[in-house]
Amino acid sequence: MTTSAGSNSYREIRPSRAQWAKIPRRLPRPLAHRISWLIALLSTLGIFVRFQHWADLDADAWVGGYRLLDALGLASISLIVIFSLGGWFLHRFNMGLSPLLLSLAATAHTLDASPEAPWWWAGALLASLWTLADVIVLIRQTARVRLLARSLTPEACLKLEHGSRHSLRFATAGEALWALGSGLLAAGLWWWTLQIFAGEEGLTASELDDLSESDFWAAPALLAAVLAIILLVRAVLKASARAYVGNYVWHLATGDAPVRFSWMDESPAGGDIDAVRDTGDSRCICVAELLQLMPEDADEINSSSSLPASAHCPVHGIDAINRLAPEQFANLAGSPWVWDELSELPQSSGPPGERQLIIGYAAGAFPGFPGVKTGEGRLQILEGSGIACEVGRNEKDDAAQPGSAPSAGAVDTIDLRPFGMAGQAVRYQHSRAWFIPDR
Repeated sequence: MTTSAGSNSYREIRPSRAQWAKIPRRLPRPLAHRISWLIALLSTLGIFVRFQHWADLDADAWVGGYRLLDALGLASISLIVIFSLGGWFLHRFNMGLSPLLLSLAATAHTLDASPEAPWWWAGALLASLWTLADVIVLIRQTARVRLLARSLTPEACLKLEHGSRHSLRFATAGEALWALGSGLLAAGLWWWTLQIFAGEEGLTASELDDLSESDFWAAPALLAAVLAIILLVRAVLKASARAYVGNYVWHLATGDAPVRFSWMDESPAGGDIDAVRDTGDSRCICVAELLQLMPEDADEINSSSSLPASAHCPVHGIDAINRLAPEQFANLAGSPWVWDELSELPQSSGPPGERQLIIGYAAGAFPGFPGVKTGEGRLQILEGSGIACEVGRNEKDDAAQPGSAPSAGAVDTIDLRPFGMAGQAVRYQHSRAWFIPDR
């Protein structure tokens, strides 16, 4: 039975590492988008050199009476130049911006019978082919994910918690709403542009001192329209992928996952205490020590939800950790403060290599959300998490990697597997404990 994308029921599946590895990967997103930007940059630079535009920098911006076509042409050139200079930093949208902005410049030059038109069209065609190649890989990837999902036998059927349903719906429809907003902004800017143009139409460049206000407003109007198209296409791809693949919750394998998790806030770090939950004991000196060391940061310290634990604290210090009985330590192993800041944090036990769940994964078009089971047949998105990020071909995780445990000074080793954690804890004389996961 196939569930629809709008259903609250998700089938739990567990692909093997070999099955994950067979899913086609796109190029890493920053690289693919920056190649698209590079096409626009080289096209613009090539046309500037080919037609020796440095020689006419002092020439009139237009010839004869001012036309709407002149406003559009000047606006399109302004946008492509700005994009060429700053597109490196806009890599989330470059795959759409590059072909569309080049096409706008090409259209304006074609309507004006400019000899530059074929050169602009060549750049637009190259950028469009690059984007098309990326979309083709995405379609192949989505088809393979759907085939994989349907080839696996579901382990369970889980119901999504109420709050998580809204997050998934907004993640699917959010870009459509942004597209609507961008389209309305474009309409408003175009109305304003045309009002200004009505007072400038037919005037010569000298009469306007080479400064037209309408092309100044036409540029953001064009950009808003282009962004509306890009966001709408992305929303359609996202919704189509979710509907095509169906509702699944996937088990991810460490090192082979096609996504990595992202967090709206910083993820917990070893050595940190919860400023509210962990400071109730009157013997705790963590906050007082920080205030004494950094009195100028008192407001920030008092308002922080997470703070570094003091190494000398009677409750959270190194000696306090080492005095705990193994069972007491295991009960506290879910608290970041018992672990060194460079240590991995414990994961729940399960098959080797298992990581968290991913809800609603539908290939690169919709990477899904990190999830967790909350009870009998229930599922929710992990608190504080954002939509997952696609991992590209041969892309390495740029998250901070855990360090290596010290080779000397160990006090003891505690097997945490009987307590539901996949690994061991090693306690040290002069540092917090280190978690050594099963590999």
